[in-house]
Amino acid sequence: MEEQCIGIDLGGTNIRIGLVNETDEVGDLLYLSVKEYSSWDELLIKLISIIRKMEVDRLKAAGIAVAGGVSLPQGVVSYSPHIRWIDGQPIKESLARAINLPVWIDNDANAITYGEWMYGAGKGLSSIICLTLGSGVGGGIILKGKLYRAEDGLGGEIGHMCVQPNGRPCRCGKRGCLEAYSSGTAVSTIYRETSQNGQIDNRLNPVQIYERAVGGDKRALGVFNTLGVHLGIAIANLVNVLSTHHYIIAGGVSHAWELFFDPLEEALEANLFNPHKGRVKVFRGQLGDKAGVVGVARMARDYLKSKIQ
Repeated sequence: MEEQCIGIDLGGTNIRIGLVNETDEVGDLLYLSVKEYSSWDELLIKLISIIRKMEVDRLKAAGIAVAGGVSLPQGVVSYSPHIRWIDGQPIKESLARAINLPVWIDNDANAITYGEWMYGAGKGLSSIICLTLGSGVGGGIILKGKLYRAEDGLGGEIGHMCVQPNGRPCRCGKRGCLEAYSSGTAVSTIYRETSQNGQIDNRLNPVQIYERAVGGDKRALGVFNTLGVHLGIAIANLVNVLSTHHYIIAGGVSHAWELFFDPLEEALEANLFNPHKGRVKVFRGQLGDKAGVVGVARMARDYLKSKIQ
């Protein structure tokens, strides 16, 4: 009987759940909305209900990726700027006890990065940096075949790199963060702030703003231009520090690739240290919404093997 792992991607806006088989193929995803829950206990009850409806005898492990820093190996979220009710919660322990399976927990951007590195746009590369553009901006770093985590689990927080001194306010409390310019939340906020139509534009989400940009709306096009410029600056800074030349842009906002890639590339080249010019490659993620699910499920499988061995 084929063994399966369950992958749970708990992002800032959406929760994606999927079964991943022994060859790391993921089936159809189940989607939940983060805003429907106000505590980890509420969400845990829902997850238990979903998992019990699956073929439990075939499940060997579960992986859960969360939008925030994770203290390993305790499995506790140290800080989540988007889902404050998971801060300090013993997610790994409580989920493992509830479903009676080994559980691995990691940062959601790390999981997406791992998925894209193993099976997507980064396959075959020894070093990549992935920027995930969703409600916020996350990051994952693979250096010489190893995922960089840092001692406190907060490695790769690229979204909180300053790209504009004294710039736009970020939800983390600082100003000028990449997340304040290049996330889905930023797309909506910047467009609203430049609105001349009041409440009509207040209701527009990033997808609707993208559609306006495709239709030629100059203000919408300007938002995606701003997004790309600041991404280019951030990637140039990473290149100049780490001398890593392969980058992946993933997450929901990556669907607007054709609107922000040209300004990204221009800003990138303009801000690179001369020896790096012309050498940096930026790819669009290939796995879409499945990246985090398959990535964290593979992490859980690797964790299980390490426990057995």
